[in-house]
This record gives sequence, structure tokens and C-alpha cells, in this order.
Amino acid sequence: MRLSGQVDEGFGAVADAFARNFAEGGELGAAVTVFHGGSHSSFHGGRKVVDLWGGIADERTGRPWEEHTAVPVMSAGKGVLVLCAYLLVQEGRLDLDAPIAQYWPEFARNGKEGITTRMVLGHRAGLPVLDSTPSFEEITGWTAVVRALEEQKPLWEPGTAYEYHGHTIGWLVGEVIRRITGRTPGAYFRAVLGDPLDLTTWIGVPEDRLPYLARLADDGQYPASPDHELLLVRILTMNGQFVFPGTDHPRGWNSPAFLTAEIPATGAVSSARGLATTYAAAVTGVHGRCERLLTASHGGRRAA
Repeated sequence: MRLSGQVDEGFGAVADAFARNFAEGGELGAAVTVFHGGSHSSFHGGRKVVDLWGGIADERTGRPWEEHTAVPVMSAGKGVLVLCAYLLVQEGRLDLDAPIAQYWPEFARNGKEGITTRMVLGHRAGLPVLDSTPSFEEITGWTAVVRALEEQKPLWEPGTAYEYHGHTIGWLVGEVIRRITGRTPGAYFRAVLGDPLDLTTWIGVPEDRLPYLARLADDGQYPASPDHELLLVRILTMNGQFVFPGTDHPRGWNSPAFLTAEIPATGAVSSARGLATTYAAAVTGVHGRCERLLTASHGGRRAA
């Protein structure tokens, strides 16, 4: 397998491990980008030391994986979402320990009056899954999920227990971001980071980028159908509206309707370089492009 890109001296083991994914792991196509963090007292920022790609992006056509190829990155979107929240904390516009209802008054119903953004970020808000079942079209339209969360009762006393808020964290934090900024989280991310740094990273990919995305593939060997009444299955499938693995399903991971919607917790699309640059910008800065986005109290310094 021929790989493209660059690897700095001292990081050859990363390239070797990446190549083994193709030689031994059956990888079709992939990319990896690594930044090496700068000193916490330095403004020089992180340095890109690994940037590799190879293989094919679409097994149906043989289209090659290229430098800026993006792919669904699923729950890696949570990191992008949380970065947006912390930027608002840094600006003094969001208090993680204030009730969410301070920003989103309609949320203060049915025992949710004291739920804070910090509880949501810690998966301790008691809202891991919806009681109601909006359709796929309603879910991808945003508002129906927000309304359902406004009406819902927590499954436990908020702050006292943990359960993975796999999808709901996206709308809970995302609606707080929207109430504060007037932008949905995907639009806010592009405005403050994605567009300024020209990142191939989106929560809700533009339609004109769809033909350039890598297409997820599976081996066709599916496990037995899970019990759809199990809490974890309900969490992962939004009560059956999302399909796993579902690569070829109209509501699956390659679906244009899924990819272009803002599904903040699990629907992000990114190249390896875009996601790595996002994190580097947050905690080290990016050499020659931007200083740290987060202040010392949040892991870095303000952007210039």
C-alpha cells in the first residue's frame, strides 16, 4: 500500500502502525494526523508531525483517499461540541454550574429546573434517551427533539447517577449554544473555528461536499438483532430511528439526510487533519496559524 503525506523524524513508528492497518487489518482507506504540543509557556503552538493518508475512499468506484478526504467521525463530534461550549465559558457567556433554564427557559419543566450544563457534560442529567419517538425527519430537523427534551422527566434525580447520553447530549448542549449565540452548534463552530482555519470538519456537512466524502463500508456480517427495548439500544438508535450498522440504509451512516443534518453528538464529519487541527488549536495552538484558543483556566490561552 502506497501512503501519501509526511512524517517528521522520530515519529516513524506511527507511520509503521498506520501501514499495518492496511497490510494486516483489512483497512480500505484512512488518514492520520498528529500534532506535537508546544510548551505551555510558548506561543509557538503545536507542530504537525504526522500527516498521512492512503487507500480508497469508496470501494464501489475505487475513488482514492486524498489529502482532504473527510469521513463520518461519529462520537468524535462530542469533542467539537464541548469545545464550542468551553469557548463560551471562556467568554463569560456560559456558566457550567448555572441551571440550563437560565439560557433555555422552556427547559425548566418536570424536574429539570436544577439541571446544569456540567451535569449534561458528565452524562449525569437523567436524560440519556427520549421518552417520545420523533421520526427520523423530525430528528434531523432539530426542533422536535428540543421540544421533547423540554417536556421530559429525568430518569433519576439529576446529578446523582450516570448513564451515557449518547445522542441527547448533542441537543442539550447544542440548544444552550443556540440560545446564547443565536447559531446552531454546527454554524457556531464554523464561524469561530472551522471557517477561520479552513477546516474540513463540520457538524452538518454542506451538500456540495457530499461527493467528496469517504464512504463507510462494513463486512456484511451483522450480529443478531438486539432487543430494542434495552436502554442502551434505545440510546444508540434514538429509539430505533438510527440504523446500525446501516451503511446502505436511507437512515444510515452514509445517508445524505443524516450527514447534512446537525446531529451534534454523533453526526460530525471530518478529515483527520481537520479534527487534529481542531484539538491542537484548542490546547496548544497551531504553529504559524493561531495561538491557543482556551485560556489557562480551560487548558490554554486566548486566540490572538
